[in-house]
Amino acid sequence: MKVFKMNDFDLVCAETEEQAKIFYCEESGIDMGDVEEFFQGEVSLEEKMLVSVDDLPEEEKMMTQLNMKNIGGELFVYKPFSWVIKHQNITSPCIIATTEF
Repeated sequence: MKVFKMNDFDLVCAETEEQAKIFYCEESGIDMGDVEEFFQGEVSLEEKMLVSVDDLPEEEKMMTQLNMKNIGGELFVYKPFSWVIKHQNITSPCIIATTEF
């Protein structure tokens, strides 16, 4: 699985760029022309995203105490996309991360 930045807000996990674009069109209702216009490409699986501490395996919760970030009263840590894909067993296209402004 790979991760693709669809625009300034959403990242999709999929096997190919085309699969990511088709999934994103269907999921968001945005037409393919707009998806093509704002598509930013594949990102490294080592780039990090925020993951809720509650979603971590027990053995990792203690190791992350120094790297926690409090957002809206919930604790998060940064994990690479590769970790998220593996630990969430992602095998089909999905929006793996999103940014809200």
